[in-house]
Amino acid sequence: MRILFFGITQFAVKGLKHLINSGYKPVGVVVIAIENQDISTIRQICTEQKIPVYCFDDINVQSFIDIVKTQLKPDLILTFTFSQKLKPELYTLAKYAINMHPSYLPAYRGNNPYFWTIANGETSTGVSYHFLNEDFDEGNIISQETVPILIDDTCGQVVARQEPVALKLLDSILNLCSNNIPLPSSVQPEGTFPKAPKPGVRDLFIHWDWNSKKIINRIRSLNPYTGAYTQYKNVVLAIYKASITQYTSAYPTGTVIAFAPEGPIVKTGDSAVIVKIVTVGKKYLLSGNDFIEYEKVKIGDKFKTWE
Repeated sequence: MRILFFGITQFAVKGLKHLINSGYKPVGVVVIAIENQDISTIRQICTEQKIPVYCFDDINVQSFIDIVKTQLKPDLILTFTFSQKLKPELYTLAKYAINMHPSYLPAYRGNNPYFWTIANGETSTGVSYHFLNEDFDEGNIISQETVPILIDDTCGQVVARQEPVALKLLDSILNLCSNNIPLPSSVQPEGTFPKAPKPGVRDLFIHWDWNSKKIINRIRSLNPYTGAYTQYKNVVLAIYKASITQYTSAYPTGTVIAFAPEGPIVKTGDSAVIVKIVTVGKKYLLSGNDFIEYEKVKIGDKFKTWE
């Protein structure tokens, strides 16, 4: 089976490796015109496996459509996390055009379900495979499975739990396609569901007047990637771990109100949190206690949100 693979994330790295190891070496791999660790890894795999890599500012340009039509001739177009929408002129060139989406659709359609499911305090997410159509993440469902989000899970831990589910479901789909067995196709339910747009810079910052649970969820949703941002003495901090404490104080929100053995206690909208792991600027990663010592943190110091 001739597979044209689209992918740009850690998920895509795992999916591409799995295809190759399962004997489904793609006829081509498509990435986008940026360089990050995941795309570099995808390129390296393709170099080692002698798989052509295609990269366009707009993947729907006629020159690439012509390549797909006359040279690659895929049986399956598989998007495995990709940030551009494929037009019908492209995805209809294959018998099957399928997208893997890391949420339980129709909830959390969009660019970043990893972030939003945790930031919103969900207790489960999922993996969904659906047919491509003209709208992002709205095609008929082929298969899907829920994945739990535990109370202390970080985004990295949830993604690690989704990956084997995605590969298991992919195996079933490939088996059906290879044997010319019709794929299941269920219309997605209609209604209002939470979305998952690309987070803006402001979404990466903690608002200290939020309640403590929401602050902890925001920190979890950004670990291990950027961390959740705040400002301290005109330096941006990235907080990777914190916990709720019921310590109370009359200080304004965002103020360091006490010290715990693990780090500074910061006032929130309803209680306080203990900051346990933090990066100061781009310099270093510290325990909360080391942060107190090295940055000479004092009671009354202020953490600020986006300005």
